Amino acid sequence: MRKIATLGPQGTFSETATRRYIAGLSASATNTPALPSELVYFPTIERALAAIGSVCDVGVLPIENFSEGFIPSVLDQLIHADLKVIGEVILPIRFACVSTVALSEIQQLFVQFVAKGQCSRFIESLGPCQIVLTESNTESLALARQASQPSAAIVPADHVQQETFAAVVENVNDYENNQTRFLVFAAQHYPETYDAEADYKTSLMVVDEHDHPGFLGEILTSFSRRKINLTSIISRPTCTQFGKYHFFIDLDGHHQDSAVAAALTEIESISKGKCLGSYLKARVLERSRF
Repeated sequence: MRKIATLGPQGTFSETATRRYIAGLSASATNTPALPSELVYFPTIERALAAIGSVCDVGVLPIENFSEGFIPSVLDQLIHADLKVIGEVILPIRFACVSTVALSEIQQLFVQFVAKGQCSRFIESLGPCQIVLTESNTESLALARQASQPSAAIVPADHVQQETFAAVVENVNDYENNQTRFLVFAAQHYPETYDAEADYKTSLMVVDEHDHPGFLGEILTSFSRRKINLTSIISRPTCTQFGKYHFFIDLDGHHQDSAVAAALTEIESISKGKCLGSYLKARVLERSRF
């Protein structure tokens, strides 16, 4: 049985993304049935990543939100982790605010620390209530139920259909088309396939060990003159000294494509690089309940 690491507890967006990934595996298994999968929940991103390749075969974890950008802790872990990216899932994210009392009576709001940034406008509209940050959306709901004072929680919209609340405000996220991108990670020895006709993305990391004027321009030129489209580029400090950064780059294409392979070879001649993996592009679908 395949074991898949994700963020817990049950009821999180990470679980939904993981189940969508599993459903995609089953749909693509035309000749041989897909292996049954077991979800293993971890309380932190660090522990989930550490389990991949030992306790678990693969892991599905958030990497980027439509409005909040990349999650720094995931990028920082990838610098030293001996993992590769084998897939991605893009999940529509919708939040609702639920309360056991009328919204005007709320004295305390429980919200997961990442969700807070995605629902900032609504939270500000609530006025002077105490904001309590939690580790998960599931925890937010549980704490709101147990609170001794009038409380509310920001939770995934699916929770609204599952229970009855005194007050419900739907779509409290700042952007209506809010989405989070999840990556599927595996150990380096995990098998991969390549179809020259398929639509791939590649993720890589570049370190400016020999910083000089025009360094980043040289990296970008390696791709631009080969007509390779970059879909994102972000820097993270190396934590060794000011001015030293790791660059994380996503691009269209597979590392075995001739143009991409040539660009990666050229980059390796001027800096230290690490190809994090090539994987099929995710399709953006309306979220379904699992």
